[in-house]
Amino acid sequence: MARNKGASLFNLKLLNQLQIRRVIYYNGPLTRQQIANELGVSLPTVTTNVAAMLADGLLTEYEGESTTSHAGRRPQLVDFNADSRFAVGLEFGPYGAFACVTNLRGRILYKKELSSPSKNYERMLIDVSTQCQMIIRESKVPPHQVLGIGVGLPGFIDSQRGTVRTGLYSSWADRELAADLRRQTYLPVWIDNNARMRTYWREMFSGRDTPSTFVYLFVSKGIACPLMIKNDILAGKHASAGEIGHTTILPDGPICPTCGRKGCLESLSSEAAILAQVQATLGHDTTWDIQKVLMAQRQGNSTVCDIMKQAVGYLGLAAANIFNFISPNLLSIDGLIFENEENRKELIEVVQSNLFGLSTEEAKIEFLPHNSYSGASGAAAFVVRQSLLA
Repeated sequence: MARNKGASLFNLKLLNQLQIRRVIYYNGPLTRQQIANELGVSLPTVTTNVAAMLADGLLTEYEGESTTSHAGRRPQLVDFNADSRFAVGLEFGPYGAFACVTNLRGRILYKKELSSPSKNYERMLIDVSTQCQMIIRESKVPPHQVLGIGVGLPGFIDSQRGTVRTGLYSSWADRELAADLRRQTYLPVWIDNNARMRTYWREMFSGRDTPSTFVYLFVSKGIACPLMIKNDILAGKHASAGEIGHTTILPDGPICPTCGRKGCLESLSSEAAILAQVQATLGHDTTWDIQKVLMAQRQGNSTVCDIMKQAVGYLGLAAANIFNFISPNLLSIDGLIFENEENRKELIEVVQSNLFGLSTEEAKIEFLPHNSYSGASGAAAFVVRQSLLA
């Protein structure tokens, strides 16, 4: 009985520290009394747990500005010591392979573009392990302060089990990637879909005010839309939530090379679909890429403009459906095609024309600038979340 009581007290202490860390991370800096009020726990409970994390170097404290006009002791504010721990993030994504090392608040201390991973699973494990060791060494962060490694990649990724259901290559399918990399690197490893990793970047590391509930529409060679609900991503029972790219928009539309069905959003509005339409209309010029398409649109090429208008229109319908079905506080849109202002305007116009029960002011949309390292940085954010906040 005494052993069970001791275990219960220890677990309660861990739970208290977790809740305190979450409150400070998302709302800090805070006074100890503010933390106690937020959590509904006693001030001594907060004081004891904060003291332990201060001693560990994870938290720091400093004097804040006085909130009254009376002379007296200034409030002591508690916040994370951003450089007390570090995280490694990798993305094997649609635009290449990227890696970075960040502190707890997302400041990138080191970044590097990597070669594409090997299709051979065993070879890839060795290569990634070697690259991670090199990244940590070249970043000059103390290795013992590295929390772990996060990896984002396309496909159905079961982050809870650390497995790849389907991924970049068929040889990676049904593999326990997180555990296998952990054995190679001797560090904790977490994996997830790269679009979800970008959502974590937006929530934790972007430096922007972020509502607790929002959606992240990622338009690249494919299309995905992770849902962040009360600071947690909805992955679904089978890790397939957010696959808006494979919802049907045009039943008699083109066949999607990924899912094999007709008229899904990805077959109509992804970069791959846009390029296929441009090549089919203007000729199979192997030099066409999405940047060249966007340039042709800016130069007023009527064929390209029509193709882009239609593709963005379908995206606008999908975005309006998201607002009508979920009513998120914010729709964050990440996609190279929205570098062109006319595409942003077109999407907003289509969304506003198809809203139900929401005003245009309530349907908040932001367009994020393209950042090659958002996915890798988001993978590092996922490490911080899983290590300290989950």
